[in-house]
Amino acid sequence: MQTIAEIAENFARRPWKQVAEADLGPAADVPTMLTPEERLLYHWLGRRVQGDGATVDLGAYAGGSAARLLSGLALSGRRFHVHSFDRFRSSRAFWAKYLPDEPLPEADDADLLPVVRRHLAPWADHVTLHIGDIGEKRWTGGPIEILSVDAAKGAVMADHVAAEFFPALVPGRSIVVQQDYLMAVQPWLPAQMVALRDCFQPLAQVPRVGVVFLSVAPVTEAALAAARVGGLTDGRLMQRVREAAKWHEAMVPRARFKAMLDQIRANPGVRLGWQMKQAAARAQV
Repeated sequence: MQTIAEIAENFARRPWKQVAEADLGPAADVPTMLTPEERLLYHWLGRRVQGDGATVDLGAYAGGSAARLLSGLALSGRRFHVHSFDRFRSSRAFWAKYLPDEPLPEADDADLLPVVRRHLAPWADHVTLHIGDIGEKRWTGGPIEILSVDAAKGAVMADHVAAEFFPALVPGRSIVVQQDYLMAVQPWLPAQMVALRDCFQPLAQVPRVGVVFLSVAPVTEAALAAARVGGLTDGRLMQRVREAAKWHEAMVPRARFKAMLDQIRANPGVRLGWQMKQAAARAQV
């Protein structure tokens, strides 16, 4: 088993960038919101698994992240299973943007399940779809080796994700990908993770806004309580963001965190990303 230092050194070399698109097989054709580098990262993460823990995909949309994880897991030589969580519904606007080759539904909140099942059909025996509000879901599936988080769009949801899934991580082995970590309108993510810095080590920043972490210590009830972000005042949230800027100063430009501080100032008390986005859009009109 690799040491933490060896894992960090390996990630610093960014070996996923050497993955050929052809290695992804049918996953390469599944529509996704992932950036090109993230697509390779997810496949590579699947290939490099060290144990038989679950892979959990929080915020699946049409199955793009799950497909790339599965394409790598299938080459790992390990027993594997992906648990993919989402409402599996889509607005017409998102559908038109991210699924341009699919017939546009007549109404919003369209059912994505038929599309997702078709996309993931090559790995159907290795996938469980958890349908519904992630904020109401519980994790009872044992150790997690890869956790992809693209669902913590609000502070309360971030707390729920941490409470349900982080305790199942395996120190020294489990990888967490925070896809929206550096989005200015989701400052609770770095605020949460910096409070858990004794439990996680940052490994890489992946364009555009993702950061990859290694679990290095168990996430206890006490650690979760100290890391909660749902009830933070604006001042305390800003203090945590500043702490995160120092924690990541070797990896992430400070401008990323300054943008978060600007969003908190402009949106006092707001703890949902979409509300911050709407306020920013109105300010530009």
